[in-house]
Amino acid sequence: MGLDPLGLEFESYSVPEVTEELRQQTGPFYRLSVSTASGKLKIQSPSKPSLSEVLAEAGALGDKVVLSKTDISIVALALDLSKQGMTPVIVSDDYAVQNVAEALKLNYQSLATFGIRQKFNWVLYCPACFRQYPNDETQECSVCGTKLKRKPIDKEVARQRRS
Repeated sequence: MGLDPLGLEFESYSVPEVTEELRQQTGPFYRLSVSTASGKLKIQSPSKPSLSEVLAEAGALGDKVVLSKTDISIVALALDLSKQGMTPVIVSDDYAVQNVAEALKLNYQSLATFGIRQKFNWVLYCPACFRQYPNDETQECSVCGTKLKRKPIDKEVARQRRS
């Protein structure tokens, strides 16, 4: 959504993958460039242990198959900052990012959506033959070849973690 770190009164962080995703000569690209140059936005990679922890949690919830490398890095960086005693807030409208953040007890905030109301655990299943699969990178049914879908198997009310 193009959050402008220059207008914030606190430190902002992002990951290198976000800068790689932005198209040059666009508003978000310029905001990121100016914010980084002014020192209002720090670009930092997450630690390997935090990346592993986020991947494990995303896998357990069933969100791993829908999260990008960038999404995982953002949540992992927030986890690192939290372990350093900070209170990071992940700004994302992505429900899978919010779901994993909720499970890891990290704060999150939406910009254009209401955000999640429930934290889900998902299962992958084949809509043709109804076999269920573990929540990994499997994309199609090993029996009939149909593309797998996700459905919630467990849910609980989200705490809407915000600072």
